[in-house]
Amino acid sequence: MDTGIILDLETTGLDYKNDKIIEIGIVEFVICGTTPYITNMYSGLEDPGFEISDLISSVTHIKNEFLKGQKINWDLVKSFISRSSIVIAHNAEFDSRFLALREELKDIRPHWACSLNHIDWHAHGFKTRALNYLAADMQFINPFAHRALFDCATTFKVISSYLPELISASYEERIQIRLTQTPYELSSQLKDLNYKWDRGIRGWTKVTLRKNLDNEMYQIEEIKKTNPHICVETSKIPSLDETFENIQNGLLP
Repeated sequence: MDTGIILDLETTGLDYKNDKIIEIGIVEFVICGTTPYITNMYSGLEDPGFEISDLISSVTHIKNEFLKGQKINWDLVKSFISRSSIVIAHNAEFDSRFLALREELKDIRPHWACSLNHIDWHAHGFKTRALNYLAADMQFINPFAHRALFDCATTFKVISSYLPELISASYEERIQIRLTQTPYELSSQLKDLNYKWDRGIRGWTKVTLRKNLDNEMYQIEEIKKTNPHICVETSKIPSLDETFENIQNGLLP
């Protein structure tokens, strides 16, 4: 890999179709041998055209007066993304969707990786995937959480030892497993296997890599020996790259 970037956005809300980007942070890096080195950084604010809520201001510590008249240098952002082999974000599904709608980026097709999902943090002994808790478990603190550039720098430090795993997993097909009609008595066992309760389907879900699916299905079959009524469904999850391009092309509702 030649060059990669870590990217983070702060926005006026969670709805990528209606909310606006108010801050972007980028950390550019290269890998020499097995060690990543930061080579460049960028941070920019953007006026959304309306006042941000008190909630967003309290979370990000960005005040309306900071944003007035500000504009992100989207030509520079495009240059960073275009020359990068990989674009990493912590919860990349969020950041990538907002950027897919930017007119300035309509003709680029980045390869996305998610430091939240493409590293098996539980397998490495961490109890949570939340960025600032990962940092605390690694004995350092993000001094300005929810400011984009500081979140990028924190992500860089958190993932530096796990970059090979992240890069490899970002190219792997992901599968969602859904379990329904499960007895309550299995709750603890399923939690131990990293399944999460989904109220929408009234069942348990887990996302795994295609290469791990056989092992996952073996575990399920063992459980079904004493719980034969459990219903199992699997489906492919579109990659971040596919979703990004679909949004660009107006193919998602």
